[in-house]
Amino acid sequence: MKKKNMIYYLICIASISLCFKLFLADFSMPVNSDNLGYVLNGIAHSNGDFDHPSARSIGWSLFLSPFFSLMNSNDFLDYSNVAKIISIGISTATIFLIYKVGRKFFDERYSLVAACLFAFLPQLNYNSVMALSEPLFIFSVITSFYFLLNSKSKFIIIALIFAAFSYWIRLNGIILFLIVSITYILTFKKSRIFLKNYGIGLVVFLIIISPMLLQKYEQFDDPFYSSYQGTIFSENYEELISNISLNTKTSASLYIENNGILDFIYTFFISGFINSVILLSKISFPYLFILIPLGILFSFRAFDQKSQYTKANWIFILSSIFLMSFILSIIPEQRFLFFLMPFLILFSVIPIQRVTEYGLSTFSLSRKQKDIFLVIVIIIIIILSGLFTLRYEKLDPVLENEKMDFAKYALENLHGNTLRDFGGATDYINSVILLDHNDFQDFKIRSWADGTERNKFAYQETSVSAINIEDLVLKGESLNLNYLISNQHTTFFYPYIDQVYHNEKQYPYLIKIFDSSEYGYEKLKIKVFEINYEKFHKNFEIKN
Repeated sequence: MKKKNMIYYLICIASISLCFKLFLADFSMPVNSDNLGYVLNGIAHSNGDFDHPSARSIGWSLFLSPFFSLMNSNDFLDYSNVAKIISIGISTATIFLIYKVGRKFFDERYSLVAACLFAFLPQLNYNSVMALSEPLFIFSVITSFYFLLNSKSKFIIIALIFAAFSYWIRLNGIILFLIVSITYILTFKKSRIFLKNYGIGLVVFLIIISPMLLQKYEQFDDPFYSSYQGTIFSENYEELISNISLNTKTSASLYIENNGILDFIYTFFISGFINSVILLSKISFPYLFILIPLGILFSFRAFDQKSQYTKANWIFILSSIFLMSFILSIIPEQRFLFFLMPFLILFSVIPIQRVTEYGLSTFSLSRKQKDIFLVIVIIIIIILSGLFTLRYEKLDPVLENEKMDFAKYALENLHGNTLRDFGGATDYINSVILLDHNDFQDFKIRSWADGTERNKFAYQETSVSAINIEDLVLKGESLNLNYLISNQHTTFFYPYIDQVYHNEKQYPYLIKIFDSSEYGYEKLKIKVFEINYEKFHKNFEIKN
């Protein structure tokens, strides 16, 4: 196939993918969650503030800062939209990179199929419009893998350079260094100079990450500091958040002492692996969930691919799942596995190749007819992706404005500790604090991290790990917990609190102080309850 035609096809694929992304994007609302932190940190960097955030890596915000330096706007929405556009651009550019990696495994036709599988995956398209760090992280990971696959072992140096960039972008990027190292050693162990090249790459890796480590040491007296450090060995996510709030430290040895070695292995490895499989199956819809199992099966006898590359891909996938398992056991977040999708896509192309090249040979089809079959496969992928994309709910302006209005109510009326809500009602708390009560262009990373800005308000959020309402209230009393937010629809965390929404009379010690329906809210359906501990103890004594 002519190079000119390949570029044309890739541009067509990227253009269709861009249309899907723009359909999912909403440029009318500002960022409001993790992406809010990235954008604000980027603004701070553009003003010369290079303090390191306590809960996330600094690479994505540093990448955004030069673009923000060129801006002169008093509207935070402009900064939000620039971050979204850059994120979309990086994700779209990765399509061309996936094609280049695919060429290590397939010819031009099937490398195009690999690019299509990546370009039209709805979950990645949706993530790309959120101004989060995943698109840049995936780009860096794939680039590292591309150079790792080079037959000349000296390219390990470039692979480790991009592994260092990955660590700058996300905290879990440190595992990429381990994965690249394991893959390189097991793949190039017969090379005479592989240790020399690896040593050079290791030195370059350390040089690149050293400014970040030095900054962390200056701020936190620990070059590897993270707010999750010392709390990851918790029993569940609610306890993890509670431990962070209370600055309660945990460790593997303490967990084993309290729960036993078998429970430790099950919680942090077996359940982590199970969570990985469940999450990967969810983000594999609507077409990869069929192709991935077949691709894995065919990869054991991948005679059309170089065994060295197939082996490297297997090592990369398995080591990633193993190293991520203990994190996913506590924080089952899909975003943590997005970087694995390109590697699974490479295996997903194999069954398409087998059917086209060998399965159809039974019918004595010509090359042109096989190409027509491939075009039909790609059209089916686009249709499935389009139908699945329509299922994603775009940001509802009515709902988002009601969340913004409730955030203002909470800051003005909830004077005390409120249990952290996972239903979305408090999504805009930080936005209101920063944008309505502070000049976002003067945002300071350190003053936000240590609570200087947030503690100006009576409203505070806290977390409590409990198994039911009574357990929650008993534990919450010592933490001065004042308010609970109950959602009409049950959420994953604290589902027993959401049950109060429909059965509030069963809890006389929970005094309703806010009902969104009474305020005329159309989409946000929540109730806020204040805990009356005197009534709770009387009720508890009577019950027991």
